[in-house]
Amino acid sequence: MTFLSILIALLIERLAPQFSELRQFQWLQNYSLWLSEVLHVERLAGWMGFSIIVTPLLLLTWMFTGMFEHALFGLFELAFGVVVVFFCLGPREMDGQIEQYLDAIELEDNDLRVKLAANLLKEPPALELKDQVAQVCKGIFVESNTRIFSVLFWFAFFGPVAAVLYRLVEQLVRGQYLDTALVQARQAARIFLGIMDWVPARISLFAFMLSGSFDEGLKAYRHGTVLATDVYEQNHELVKEVGYRSINAQSVDSSEQAQLQVRQSRGLVLRSLVVWLLVTLIVGFAS
Repeated sequence: MTFLSILIALLIERLAPQFSELRQFQWLQNYSLWLSEVLHVERLAGWMGFSIIVTPLLLLTWMFTGMFEHALFGLFELAFGVVVVFFCLGPREMDGQIEQYLDAIELEDNDLRVKLAANLLKEPPALELKDQVAQVCKGIFVESNTRIFSVLFWFAFFGPVAAVLYRLVEQLVRGQYLDTALVQARQAARIFLGIMDWVPARISLFAFMLSGSFDEGLKAYRHGTVLATDVYEQNHELVKEVGYRSINAQSVDSSEQAQLQVRQSRGLVLRSLVVWLLVTLIVGFAS
């Protein structure tokens, strides 16, 4: 059921990207602020406040998991698994964002290109095309791990509750759904996200190397990084550098070369997804 749930959810993501609009997490901010008002979470230690925010949602997921387990010959369990995986992916559908960015390069619309790069990266992009494309390509690898691969890992190995936990923590950290009064809870969530990302990030590194230039990717991995300030940043830096080196990236001098490099990055992610599906299939048979 695990592999089938993942496969169906990924097919829905690919064939019906409009459904990704249903993955909105504004409610998480409202829920966090409501807890802050009712229970005064901001007065608690970071880890305690973070736990109070996520625990009720995990208990609700655990309850539904138990209700649907083996129900109606496993059909309800399968449907619930598909729903959980689909809503834990993203939240935005990445392939459509990449296509829009490629179109902006072709149209030579610099303002649109910068805007789309910012949406994809969630950080200020460089203005010059060659620097921006390198930044976007690296961002694609980080986003693929965050939006897809880590969800597959936690769902395949530990079930729906773990997948929901991962997406909740990721959104609390990157979606900035905790206001300034809950900064300690957000910091605790960031540490926890770094821990949760550690194993799937390294499986993604292997998948990138296996699906691209293994030697170049391995060199990037062995070189490591000295810029990361914590595990969270280290995970991202390694995924960026190994993925980027695995496509044998070169500095671009034209819009055609820029488009080619972005397409190579997307192609590497798709090939790496096949590796991840094999991993989840093995886990499904083992369990």
